[in-house]
Amino acid sequence: MTCRRFWCLAVVASVAAAGQLSTARAQFDITVNFTGGLTESQQATFSTAASFWETHIVGYRPAGVTLTGITINASGADLGGPGGTLGSAGPTSFSNQGGFRYATAGSMRFDTADLPNMEANGTLLSVIMHEMAHVMGFGTLWASNGLYSSGSGQYTGAGALAMWQTEFDRSGDTSVPVELAGGGGTANAHWNENTSGSGLTGITDPQGRDMRNELMTGWLNAPSFVSNTTIQQFFDLGYNVVPVPEPATILAIAAVGLVVRRLRRRRSGERPEPYRLVATAPTSREAATPSSAL
Repeated sequence: MTCRRFWCLAVVASVAAAGQLSTARAQFDITVNFTGGLTESQQATFSTAASFWETHIVGYRPAGVTLTGITINASGADLGGPGGTLGSAGPTSFSNQGGFRYATAGSMRFDTADLPNMEANGTLLSVIMHEMAHVMGFGTLWASNGLYSSGSGQYTGAGALAMWQTEFDRSGDTSVPVELAGGGGTANAHWNENTSGSGLTGITDPQGRDMRNELMTGWLNAPSFVSNTTIQQFFDLGYNVVPVPEPATILAIAAVGLVVRRLRRRRSGERPEPYRLVATAPTSREAATPSSAL
């Protein structure tokens, strides 16, 4: 998936790898093929993001799964210059195994005109982590795994729901609220918060962190943190997971200062929608992919 405007790609052409990063752990490896347009420091940020997710996604739940991880092609490209499309990302191939639909490959592209600004203001790591989660299935494979019905605003996966009830003191809730505002790409693919990320939600974890700042909401606010509700969502997607120690913010993960950043510049005449993170739902191609296809 993607940020500012981050939209998911259903089909992305393969490009010969200019470099490769593999940070292997246990049974789940994230391999990033750098296909051009990224500096060494930007590639290092991908490494940090991949290492974080590999620390918390450590294998596959079902016995007999033959997969060993996911491969992501990452690149910088001219996507229209500053203030336009920041990037795009999403899963590009899939496999049905053990009763789950897994992403086996994906693509992440960022506008080379915006990458230096994201590095300078400290948002690049959070954006990459957010988009990498979408590539691995957050929001993109919910429907395929029976966890969400589009337009309902109700995520019903048992793992994330149980954690949501405990972590955010929402014992009476029967689902995790999903964003329905923000238009295509934001709606139905992120945890819910106030529209445009404006104001506190009043829903906090034991450390007092408001849901507004959770990494996988539709708008990016600082300092971001990864909740164990998000981690348990990957359990619902068929992975073995390890909880995030508390407290943990993106600042702690990479020792970078985060600032609220608008991820999608409004078009002329549009009402401002600051800091929006967007992603698309699985496409018809994804839904039609044979279970044997990788």
